Formats: sequence, structure tokens, C-alpha cells
Amino acid sequence: MIAQLGMNLKASAGGVDRYFSGLNNALTRQGVRVAAYGFGDSDKATCLGPANKPLMQRWKAVRSAVVPRRGRLLASHFALYALPALLGRRWDGHVVHFHGPWASESQREGGKAYSVMAKRMLERAVYHRADRFIVLSKAFRDQLCQGYGIKQDRVHIIPGGVEIDHFQPLDMTEARQRLVWPQKQKIIVCVRRLARRMGLETLIEAFAQATVDHPEAKLMIGGQGPLRSELEQQVQRAGLSKNVEFLGFVPDATLPAVYAAADLSIVPSSALEGFGLISLESLSCGTPVLVTPVGGLPDTVQGLGEDLVLKGTSVENIAAGLRGWLDGTLQIPTRKACREHVLRSFTWDRIAREACEVYRQAGWQPE
Repeated sequence: MIAQLGMNLKASAGGVDRYFSGLNNALTRQGVRVAAYGFGDSDKATCLGPANKPLMQRWKAVRSAVVPRRGRLLASHFALYALPALLGRRWDGHVVHFHGPWASESQREGGKAYSVMAKRMLERAVYHRADRFIVLSKAFRDQLCQGYGIKQDRVHIIPGGVEIDHFQPLDMTEARQRLVWPQKQKIIVCVRRLARRMGLETLIEAFAQATVDHPEAKLMIGGQGPLRSELEQQVQRAGLSKNVEFLGFVPDATLPAVYAAADLSIVPSSALEGFGLISLESLSCGTPVLVTPVGGLPDTVQGLGEDLVLKGTSVENIAAGLRGWLDGTLQIPTRKACREHVLRSFTWDRIAREACEVYRQAGWQPE
């Protein structure tokens, strides 16, 4: 039995939660006995309560429900919830799915020094109680080893996967009709949490520069977060109100249509991007994606096209990429090639098999 301990059970809550859902679904399809736990609603996992209840109550819920038994391995996805499941207990094995440096991300978003320090100490307490680690990219392997003192031979690089049956190519015309988007304009999509390290301020400025000779182009930004008001003001100041639209939260059921309706998607992250499942979801729908050379983002398009990785994260770098695409000088793969790229390397069934091998090394014995 594998006890999978995640964060929010809603796959639409974020990248980590989407990964958690996709991995557990694939493990179940392969006949692996999984007990999945997290906060929020799901009909495929054990809900530990609302995600917004006080921390001590959440810890108590974890402590009560996620119990080591003979033959049970713990696979944790968030250090904050892993700690109460570990203290004073003995599991047959513990594998950490490292989705990013929580403390460093908090610091990047302006977190208080004492809060950042507490998070880093908590992470260390959890990570030094682990037998093996799974990371999505070399970039996060380096973060884990250098930032937390973990030996490299305990870290396994396994990329994220895509629910290929959900993220399927759709007819662009039909997708635009469904979303009530213009049919003849070139449309760029960026689906991100509206937070500082996502590079959205830079993207808007770059879009303004790149579209001087292409005033018909549109940028659709999906997602919610603390920067919404600031970004809207930036768009107004740049005179882009007719060209940039904020979609707000995009439901999981609508995401495939959003990607399919776009000519191009972009992931302009400026820091701490471990992998970038959203780039794979775009490719799975057949839509090419431009990514910055940050963290594991280049890994998602490796072998598909060198031009898909921008030269850097600056306004000039992003503007150059967008301008090249608008001018037709950038080498962009076909929609068919994008889909085949995902089917070849990033299906959840393949990722789940690789994860099981790491679980075995950590002490799990298949039943």
C-alpha cells in the first residue's frame, strides 16, 4: 500500500495538485493499491477537511488519518503536511515528491523573514527523514541537493505527465466559437497564477513592443492571483485594453478549448519553475509553446524545436520571440508534432511506472 499525501485534492487548484491527481489515477489504473489523502473535495481520495481550516486542525487531521501500517510506504508531496505524518512514526519507506523550494518561493513573493526561515526548517526536517526523492527536472534536483544538503544519488528525475484523454486537440474554429473569441486574429494564451515569479509583468511589456507592427494580435491571460489589479493597470497604461484580456480562473473542463483556440501559448516564468505542466498541456492540445530558459521549462520542449526556448527572461528576449513568431521567422512545430511529442514521452502511465521503481527502492513491496 502507498499512502499518497498531497495538498489540495482539486486537480484544478494548481500544478502540484494536478500532478497528484494524474499520478494517483495512473497508479490505480495499473493496479497499485493507493490511499490518497489531501484537503478539499474529491471522489477519488480521502478528504482531510477544508483546505482553509486552521493549521493545527489540518495537522491533527493528517496525524489521525495518515497512519503507518505494516507494508505501507509514505509518498509526500508537501512538507507542511508531511511533518505530522512523520514525527515519532516509522514507515516502511518515505519518498518525497519535491515540487519546489517552498521557503524560497515564499521569499520571492515577499514573505516575512521569520516565516521563510520557519518554512525552510520545516522542509529540512521532512527531507532528512526521506529515503528517496522524485523531482521533475535537473533544475529541481540541483535546488534540492544544494539548498537542502540532499545527496544526489537519492534523487530521481521523473518528468510530469499529461492526462492525454482530457487535453486533446480540438478544431480551432470550433474552440473559438465556444469561447466567443475572434476567428481571424492571432491569439497568444498564457495560463498562470497571477504572482510575481510568473513573469507576467514582463510578458505584457514585451507584448506591447512585439505588436507594434501587428496591432491585431491578442493576448489572453488566464488565472487568478494577487497581481490581478496591478497587471490590469499596466495593460491600461500601455494602451492595450483592446489587445489583452484577463480570463480569470479557467475551469479544468475549459482548459483544452482555451489552448486549442490559441495559435501559440507562452510560459514567461522568471524564477523557480521546476517543470511546467502547463506547457505540456498546451502541446497535448496541439498548440506550440514558447518558454523561458528557467528551471525545467526547456525540458518540456526538448527535441521539439530549439526556437521554442527563448534566449532569456528579459522584456527584450520575450519580445524578440513573440516578434519572430508574428513575423513568421521563428521555427514553430506543427500541431500534430506537438501532440506526438507528448504522446512519446509524457503520458501518466509511463511516469507512474517510473515512480513505482523509486518506491520499490525506498522499501515498497508490490502486493
